[in-house]
Amino acid sequence: MTSLPRVTIITPFLNAEANLGEAIASVRAQTVTDWELVLVDDGSTDDSVKIAKYFAATDPRIKVLRRPPGSKRGAAAARNAGIEAGSGDMLAFLDADDLYEPHMLETVLAAADANPDAAMIFGPTRWWYPDSARSDWIEPTDGFARRLHQPPRLLRRLLLMQDGHVPCTCSVLLRRSAVTTVGGFEERFDLYEDQALWAKLFLRFPVFVTPVTLASYRQHPGSASASATERGLYDRMGKHPARAAFLDWIAEHMAESGRQDFRVQWALRLARAPYVTPPTIASKASRLTLKISMWIARRRRRVRRKLVRVFKLKSGVNA
Repeated sequence: MTSLPRVTIITPFLNAEANLGEAIASVRAQTVTDWELVLVDDGSTDDSVKIAKYFAATDPRIKVLRRPPGSKRGAAAARNAGIEAGSGDMLAFLDADDLYEPHMLETVLAAADANPDAAMIFGPTRWWYPDSARSDWIEPTDGFARRLHQPPRLLRRLLLMQDGHVPCTCSVLLRRSAVTTVGGFEERFDLYEDQALWAKLFLRFPVFVTPVTLASYRQHPGSASASATERGLYDRMGKHPARAAFLDWIAEHMAESGRQDFRVQWALRLARAPYVTPPTIASKASRLTLKISMWIARRRRRVRRKLVRVFKLKSGVNA
């Protein structure tokens, strides 16, 4: 009798022939072998399906899921279909243009075993510019790593106050039971579908953050976020229409769930202040408060980084 894999990795793809093989290879290079990879075709017309079928034919841990005509398209729906088709108790995600570090699964599974209450494990991601003169950089986790965060702290700090980096989809591990409880990815969103799931989890469950870099997030003009930025629909840290809709959804979800927290409500009010039309004295005051809060948060991160560097230097001298 064949045992079930511990981790189901879901990779949706759409006309991704240029990078899909490299993404699959990064999964096969994992130091942990107890996984299955569900490749979800979202309507490709190039050779992506041929590439996916080739790898599935050479590795029994890989399977291809082709969604029927007329089914809802988009990353959220494709990932939900992959979750349903998979069998692992743990869930991980890798977009077709990104790469796992070889130790990714080993790192997050060890953290999950050490923190059985955590519904989510995540770590920093390398922002990777393979075709650009820009230098790669790794998301800092100052003040968040090596600890278990109780709900709803990360909802307030990361998603609303933007005091730190929101987890990239390629650098998370989720317990299937928790994802099932909250209903998976929100298929209404083309952008923010990942953050909507994080919000539901952050609101309800403990989350552990590892300092270990887990994946490389490829930056290129054809990505969904780059395309949305080019069209003025998305701005990673600035005001944009997609974030306004996301914040409205958070308010609705919290009201429907009955999970109210005055700190989250205050952070949500501040986050929504830039979108109040017409601006009122109260909204202007909220915007100023938000700017001050974000400035203080940035200063704190800089001070923490300096202290860490000083500590490392002193440790090196004393060693």
